Formats: sequence, C-alpha cells, structure tokens
Amino acid sequence: MDDSVERARMEGQKPLTKWVDEMRDVIKVITDLSEESARHRAVTESAQREYTKVCEDVARLRAETEQANGLAAAAQREEVGRLRAENDQLQLERAEAGDAAAKLLDEMKELVAEAAQKLQGPPRTSPFAREAKVSHS
Repeated sequence: MDDSVERARMEGQKPLTKWVDEMRDVIKVITDLSEESARHRAVTESAQREYTKVCEDVARLRAETEQANGLAAAAQREEVGRLRAENDQLQLERAEAGDAAAKLLDEMKELVAEAAQKLQGPPRTSPFAREAKVSHS
C-alpha cells in the first residue's frame, strides 16, 4: 500500500513538478528577454547619443560653412570694389594721357609750322601782286 500511496502522491506531484519546471522555463525565457531588451536599450541609447553628436556636428559644420561663405562673399565684394576703383583710376589716367598726347601733338604742329616758316624765309609776294602795284602808280 505504501507503494500505491507513494505512487499516487508522485503522480499527484508530477503535474505540479511539471508546472514548476514549465514556470522555471518561462522565468528563464522572461529573464533572457529582459536581458536582451536591456542590450537593445543600451544599443539604442548609444545610437541616439551618436545621432545627437552627428546632428551637432552637422549644425556646427553648417554654421562654419555659412560663415566661410559669408566671409568669401565679403572678400569678393571687397575685391570687386577695389578692382572697380582701380579700373576707374586707370580710365582717368588713360583720359589724362590722351589729353596730354593731344596737347603735345598740337604743340608739335606749332613747332613744325614755326620751323617750316623760318626755313622758307620771308613770304614772297606774288608776281601778279607787283604788276598790280606798278599799274596803279
């Protein structure tokens, strides 16, 4: 009888033991899932930190680029202004040089005319002009 009672008790405990074993398996699965979730959370947080850092770097680089573009544009405007002023000055100098050349050319014409006059001597009267004087006297 003891055997049958023991057997009945064992059979009664079997479902309980089976349930306890299943619950242990369930707890292990839950623990594994919890650990895996923690790993995923750590990876996600690390990715979010990296994403935030990359966004900050992009914003910094964008600001630096805009500043560099602004400086380059300002430098270009300054260079264009300087070149325009230089161009205006060169045009003024060219006009002055043209005026000076024209003045020198006029002076040269006068000098050549004077030299030609001196080389020719006093102006001669036309032979027709003498005859006209003789007939009136």
